[in-house]
Formats: sequence, C-alpha cells, structure tokens
Amino acid sequence: MPIDESEIAVHRTLVNRWIEAFNEHNVSAIVALYTDNAELFDSGMKHPRRGRKEIERWFIKRFQSMPSITYIPVYHLFPLYQLFNEAQAAVTWTASGKTPRLLGLPWFSRPFQVEGVSIFTFHDGLIQKQRGYYDHLSVLERILPPLKILPARL
Repeated sequence: MPIDESEIAVHRTLVNRWIEAFNEHNVSAIVALYTDNAELFDSGMKHPRRGRKEIERWFIKRFQSMPSITYIPVYHLFPLYQLFNEAQAAVTWTASGKTPRLLGLPWFSRPFQVEGVSIFTFHDGLIQKQRGYYDHLSVLERILPPLKILPARL
C-alpha cells in the first residue's frame, strides 16, 4: 500500500526536525519525536534503547561526552518500504566533532568524521524505530590510535 504525498511530507518534516534538534543538542525536542515505545539502535551501541526514557538517557550521555558532534544529511530517500508496508525513510549523513575525552583528559579528545545511514520507521506521525549504521571502528581508532596497528580488517 503506497504512502500518499501528505504522509511523505509529514515524514520529511519529522526527519528534518530530528536533524535540527540533534545539531542543537536539544534532547527534549529529539525525544518528543519518538513514540512512547520507540526503539533506537546504532552500530556503536551494545544494545537498542527502548522507550523515551532510555532514548533520552542515550542522547544526554552522547551530547555530554561529545559536545561538538553534528549530523549533516547528505541524501534523503522518501519513502522507503519494508515488509508489511511500514512507512520508512533513509538518510545518509556525515557526523563530525571531537571524540570523548579519554580518561577525562582534554588532549585525548580528537577530531573525527564518519559517514553513515539512518533508517527511520514511522508510526502515527512519530519515529517508531531508528537504526544507524556507520564504521564504529574508525571512530574508536580516533580515540585510541594504537587500534590502527591491529591486523587488517576483515
């Protein structure tokens, strides 16, 4: 079942509001864009964050540890479909900023830039699920440069 143009516009606006709130580090504005039982996961997480409270804690921690992080969209794809006709969109992006301080020492904070993609699933005009994929190892290598001398990636 195709999504109508007005629904696509709502989803596009929602994603743009998410990007704006992320770049402002406005946690309450970000969390307001998710459903009560939403799920957030990216390749840097050990497990998904479920529900607004867990998502809120995640972004508070993220912005405290990486206060210069920004998210620049490169390309939006609306709509994107999955099984059961879920309304989805994909956004490719570049994130940049400074890594968290290692041992709390400012001189261990290093600049980084990583490209990735986020897949948003929508329900009732809010984000139901968000998946982010990027090369987490490349960010870790910026935090701990000795990781670069490990054997080549598979």
